[in-house]
Amino acid sequence: MNITEDDFRLIFRELYSPLAYYASHLVDEDEVKDLVQEAFVELWKYRESMTDREHMKAFLYRAVYSRAINIMKHKAVVKDYQDARTQIEASRMDFFHPEHNDVIRYMESRELHQQIHTAIDELPDKRRQAFVMSYVHGMKNKEIADVMEVSVRTVDVHVYKALCYLRDRLAFLKKK
Repeated sequence: MNITEDDFRLIFRELYSPLAYYASHLVDEDEVKDLVQEAFVELWKYRESMTDREHMKAFLYRAVYSRAINIMKHKAVVKDYQDARTQIEASRMDFFHPEHNDVIRYMESRELHQQIHTAIDELPDKRRQAFVMSYVHGMKNKEIADVMEVSVRTVDVHVYKALCYLRDRLAFLKKK
């Protein structure tokens, strides 16, 4: 059975609301519409391999669930990154507090820290995400690949290129 556009419209009208209701229990309200629409896009991509209506319904519910899990994983990574960054900053501020060290060393450390964060922030989004998950969160490349939905090799390349860029960028700053 091949899904025609008319069949697809009918399925969309029939299942959009129940899928949106289901998705609203998994993710924030502002993400529901996009999540459900992406599930229908996925159904359209695989329309030629769908055999019956029940299979399509199960496919759509599974697609919504999988995307919701990915959204939750992404939010967890972002939160962990922000928490780690805050914790590192607090620890650094305690360690390099001017009362514990001389003022010049404190200022140099602060400037270096800022340059490192600036250099990390200059990385392209995917490369920065892979680098932060690897070096800030200590995640293994396989875990990063699963979260980013890319191959392990792609993660290797992102991390390698990030390290090369940061090494060159920070060496350039040191020469100034």
